[in-house]
Amino acid sequence: MKEEVDQMKMELSNLLAIDNSMLVEESYAGQKWIGRTLEYMGNVKEEDVLELVRIYDERNELIGIALRDKDLDFWIIFTDVIADKVRKEDFEALAHKIKGAQERVVEVKREKYHDGVIEFYSVGLVNRLFCDCDLKEESFYPRERIEVLKKVLSEFLREYSVETAETTKALEIGCGNGGATIALHESGIFPLAIDINRCEICKGLEEGVLKPKKSIVLDCSLLSAFFGKEFDVVFGFMVGKLTPFERFTWEKVLKAVPKVLKSKGKVLFTVSNEEETGILNEILQDEFEAVIKENKESKGYFDQWLYMGELRD
Repeated sequence: MKEEVDQMKMELSNLLAIDNSMLVEESYAGQKWIGRTLEYMGNVKEEDVLELVRIYDERNELIGIALRDKDLDFWIIFTDVIADKVRKEDFEALAHKIKGAQERVVEVKREKYHDGVIEFYSVGLVNRLFCDCDLKEESFYPRERIEVLKKVLSEFLREYSVETAETTKALEIGCGNGGATIALHESGIFPLAIDINRCEICKGLEEGVLKPKKSIVLDCSLLSAFFGKEFDVVFGFMVGKLTPFERFTWEKVLKAVPKVLKSKGKVLFTVSNEEETGILNEILQDEFEAVIKENKESKGYFDQWLYMGELRD
């Protein structure tokens, strides 16, 4: 445990000007409900707290506290930065009760602090703190597929007037180990990459393909519970498999996408065959004004059909 903690002096520790630190929840998703956080905070005794940092964002909203226990050689960070409203109220009540022998206040930018939370769980995966997968398979990122996707992306970005500036907020669902994310990065798009499979995310992070501050293990059907209408564009490469038998599972994911898109938000999905585009269209026809086309550049199973669209008014 000590070795793992030592490797985690990253964004959160830098923002708060503290030494090695840990979050209480075992996953990013756990930060929505903060059950462990509230339980642990309820058991904190004032005589055990050597130092305490109260963390506020630029709007002067309390988003966390960090404390150093007299028996521990690292800091514990409690946060409600993405928690739901009721949990936030519980968090604030407990936070005000906790006192320390030494206290100070730190103001941080909420976005950078949130990035630090994401980064913590990414690094924790790679250090096997939250993941026990044994990744022995040789990495496989076919260059041919990446180049084909870059052509697809170039056409999509041009036709739908999607900018590649840092101000463009992009999301990639079902990113896996980042095989298609490479094409996005090389096209100037740096999405928040999400997948439910922690071992796939872990592999992408280990290979340096996925970015620690931009990768989250999360069930994509729950997008709207974690994000508002904040994305300009959503990508999904090899969405599916969209068979009639798997439709129910994927319908929940696809129906979640419009809920996190800004007005006139764009989507680009790829699938392996024409039948799947038909299912895509059935699910999303009321949500998007879309174009379906064959990707004639594809020379294999991947990304043979494209679904490109803009959110309806």
